[in-house]
Amino acid sequence: VLRRILRRASRFGHQLEMHDTFLHQLTGTVVDIMGDVYPELRERQSHVEKVIETEEKKFNETLDRGLDNFRKMAEGVEGKEISGEAAFKLYDTYGFPLDLTEQMAREQGLSVDTEGFEEAMEKQKEKARLAGKFTVDQNAGEWVELTKGEDSEFLGYQETSSKSEIRRYQQANGKYLVILDKTPFYAEQGGQVGDTGFISGNDFELRVTDTVKDGESHIHVAELVEGEGINSTNVNAEVEENRREAIRKNHTATHLMHKALKTVLGDHVQQAGSLVGQDYLRFDLTHDVKIPSEELEKIEEMVNSQILLNIPLDVTIKGFDEAKKEGAETIFEEKYGDKVRMITIGDFSKELCGGTHVERTGDIGFFKITEESSLSSGVRRIFAVTGIGALRYVTEGFRQLSALQGMLNVPLHELESRINQLLEKNRELEKRLRQRSGSGGAEKVTAIINNSLEVNGRKLAISEIDSDDIDHLKLLGDHLASGLGSGIGVLASIDDSKLTLVFVVTQDLIVSGVKAGDIAREQGKKLGGGGGGQPHLATAGLKFGGSVEEALENMKTDLAELL
Repeated sequence: VLRRILRRASRFGHQLEMHDTFLHQLTGTVVDIMGDVYPELRERQSHVEKVIETEEKKFNETLDRGLDNFRKMAEGVEGKEISGEAAFKLYDTYGFPLDLTEQMAREQGLSVDTEGFEEAMEKQKEKARLAGKFTVDQNAGEWVELTKGEDSEFLGYQETSSKSEIRRYQQANGKYLVILDKTPFYAEQGGQVGDTGFISGNDFELRVTDTVKDGESHIHVAELVEGEGINSTNVNAEVEENRREAIRKNHTATHLMHKALKTVLGDHVQQAGSLVGQDYLRFDLTHDVKIPSEELEKIEEMVNSQILLNIPLDVTIKGFDEAKKEGAETIFEEKYGDKVRMITIGDFSKELCGGTHVERTGDIGFFKITEESSLSSGVRRIFAVTGIGALRYVTEGFRQLSALQGMLNVPLHELESRINQLLEKNRELEKRLRQRSGSGGAEKVTAIINNSLEVNGRKLAISEIDSDDIDHLKLLGDHLASGLGSGIGVLASIDDSKLTLVFVVTQDLIVSGVKAGDIAREQGKKLGGGGGGQPHLATAGLKFGGSVEEALENMKTDLAELL
């Protein structure tokens, strides 16, 4: 909702010729008005301001293109209604919320097919669901009730096996869904994946591939690996211990890293999502810039220091308000009851959590961050590994370093500077090659201009060039634009069925509204690919199996209309 409000405001500012970011400058005013009611605004004012500015910059990058697209859409609409599919394209491609499109449509005396928009949105969600992981469909079959009573008493904090009774089960699509009276299997929630293992009874065995939650019930998703089916109510339930142990290490390490992130980066850091699995942990955090390697190293060192101290974890159940007063970390999106489970790690970390954890930090063994990247505006994503997985990661890294050291025949401490020398030398050689190619191509550019088509006193120069280097093509494009005087130029290169196009437009045409970026997008789309770029120079690229000569001839007809 907040993003929609910001984008509507940004568009109104754009109408008032305010093309630079401006909304973040209002943060102080909002804090002055609302700070007494929401004191966290004062505490995080600087972070809020940065996030809003980043969001506005990101939207401004697509705003002009989106507005151009809307204008064309409004001009070509049949009747008085913009189709839902067209409105969804504005949302999906340019980030225009539906209410913003409706506002712009009303200003043009038009309406928007909102039902069609919702249908298009639902289709996209369905595609995402189908592309995602297996989800439990409880309506696929009939539940068979074997015993009565309460179900899913969770024993997994203390036990990894239990003697249980099957309350009910369902068989559908080659899967068994089983609910027990009590279970050691942790059901996926709070970012931690569900347990796997086995459920066995008289003459049958089920391999549990996942455990999920439905209300308070733990549903064991399983496959029959022995026997002809479920034929008894009394079963043995056994969690795959090695997998559970790896997950426990990753979960406790997540808590340690969360605290370390706040310590190193600042209190503005909030958890924005997580995944605790067997092989790695993933942590999303609110932070608006790339985390430098030096700070990542500090975070790693802080976590590993806590691991080496071998601190025992303290798990307590207490009231939510009491836990908050004690400084327990909470997650904004989580819903907490009156009673909560608090995980305390010495005087370092205190967090509300329902997941499974190691008994002492030393059980984690070792912690290593493997990747840090941007997830979305103002949100970073970190991947990390623990235990034997972290050791293997570091060992592989040293193996690769040793291989490089051997190839370059330098001591390890000189490896970085040697690689930098080679990269610099390579850049210099590439520069010389481009310069040589550019000077050799000047005659070719002159020939292209001499053979150009003249339309309304302007030149249209289109030609195929033998080059597989996009930078070389752009360099020739610059030469072509300089020599045209007034007009449009197109250079095409085909290499291994990949067609690359460079479009150039002279300044006088840019002023009149003809832009190379628009031409590249339109022509690239016509040929089945994509394109874009600056008003004076743009590119398009695509896999192409047709006739380049024919494609350029058709392009000549289109571009002549712009002159």
